[in-house]
Amino acid sequence: MMRQKLHILFLPYWFPSKKNPKNGNFILRHAQAIATLHKVSILFIERDEKLKNEFELIADRENNLFILRIYYRGSPCKLFNTWKKCKAYSKGFQLIEEKVDLIHIHVLHYYAILACYFKLKKNINFVVTEHWSRWITKDLSLSRRFYNIIMKLICSQASYIIPVSTDLGINMRKKGIKGNFISIPNVVNTEVFKPSSKKSKKNVFLHISNLVNENKNIIGILNVTKRLVDSGYRFTLKIGGDGDNSMIKEFIKNNRLENYIFTFGALSEVEVSNKMKNADAFVMFSNKESQPCVINEAFSCGLPVISTNVGGISELFPSKFGILIEKGNENQLYEAMERCIKGTIEFAEADVMHQFSKKNFSIKNVAKKFDRVYTHVMH
Repeated sequence: MMRQKLHILFLPYWFPSKKNPKNGNFILRHAQAIATLHKVSILFIERDEKLKNEFELIADRENNLFILRIYYRGSPCKLFNTWKKCKAYSKGFQLIEEKVDLIHIHVLHYYAILACYFKLKKNINFVVTEHWSRWITKDLSLSRRFYNIIMKLICSQASYIIPVSTDLGINMRKKGIKGNFISIPNVVNTEVFKPSSKKSKKNVFLHISNLVNENKNIIGILNVTKRLVDSGYRFTLKIGGDGDNSMIKEFIKNNRLENYIFTFGALSEVEVSNKMKNADAFVMFSNKESQPCVINEAFSCGLPVISTNVGGISELFPSKFGILIEKGNENQLYEAMERCIKGTIEFAEADVMHQFSKKNFSIKNVAKKFDRVYTHVMH
């Protein structure tokens, strides 16, 4: 007998919107995966200072997935914004038609107190998935300490806490978060991200991110690229994403690297896959990460990765899938890229990497992992 589908209500802090189309797209992918087994409703609230009316509601429905985005007109007054946000949530809950079986918080913030309210008033349990690398950073400010206290209270009521990496969970525990922890990684569409049938070595390095230098250390990648060019190596670096690339363009111009470094803007999922299929190695030089989707996608395309060993990256990074280096160590990045150019390192076969990705990150297998958690909570 087929098991009855649950109705899961997602309450995300980040989510793709008209203001930020790429923000939290990994949360949407989690929802799409879970919607292959259960009914999922998503309620996302966002402030919009340019809104003409007090509220704007946009609803989308696709098979088992219902997405309700509510925008509210912003104000300089924080207290007024909080009241408007609460009002927006109230409107949203009224529009969620069917009975909710379980609430799924994505990214902890103050709004998550709503899940505690529903547990107390309506006996609806909730789980928390955490993506935010802020738990890895050291911040002793008063506001951060207050935040940690509130998050401890929220998590104490959660049935499960689901960080996207074990390392993120360890750092949450260090900050005093207690509960039932289980790690479930980000999702990859392994039907889109798959190896190219025909590929020849062209010494093409690829970097895709939001290009925030503080986190992604873009300047470090550019510095090493220049050093390699100055050493006489012939290769290209393709670098871009859904962020500001003006610093990169200025670096290219100032150092006359127009024949070596090429930039691009925001890409669709298919476009990202095509970039990966036409590259020889992916470069990630981040100062902090939790569990980057882009590395999972690279592996699914059979693309080796050079990455700093930060956050939970090493947890799902087999030895022949790339090279792990120290955070901020430009000499190690230089040596890793040099080995790729010279061809003095042997990586795993593309299909081996793809099969690893299917096992760990595919829609089907990630959905099963969440399904086991939901089943345990409901019983």
